[in-house]
Amino acid sequence: MQRLLLIALAALTFTTAEATAHAHLKVSSPAAEATVPVAPTEVTITFTEALEGNLARISIKDGAGTPVDGGDTHVVAGGDNKTLAVSVKGLAAGTYRVDWSAASVDTHKTTGSFQFTIKP
Repeated sequence: MQRLLLIALAALTFTTAEATAHAHLKVSSPAAEATVPVAPTEVTITFTEALEGNLARISIKDGAGTPVDGGDTHVVAGGDNKTLAVSVKGLAAGTYRVDWSAASVDTHKTTGSFQFTIKP
């Protein structure tokens, strides 16, 4: 009986570790759902886990669905490989949608989206 309990506990620990290995959004700039007074020149997203850079993307679209990012998603250098950035320029007042996909170094993929608004 005690052996079964130990096996069950080990399985639970392994499953919990696997579930937390996914990269989830921790913080972004601009913040998700924020209204900002000045247009950003880049959007950054920091995740809960280190990223596999070639499997991560950020895309930004305006209210009409037109892409407005620079297409240059990259892992921010000099950090812990948890932050992605993409350039934007010349954004007008309005609401923008940020879609992201990320894979942690163990290649588990996650996706998400949020909006931010630039004041008129």
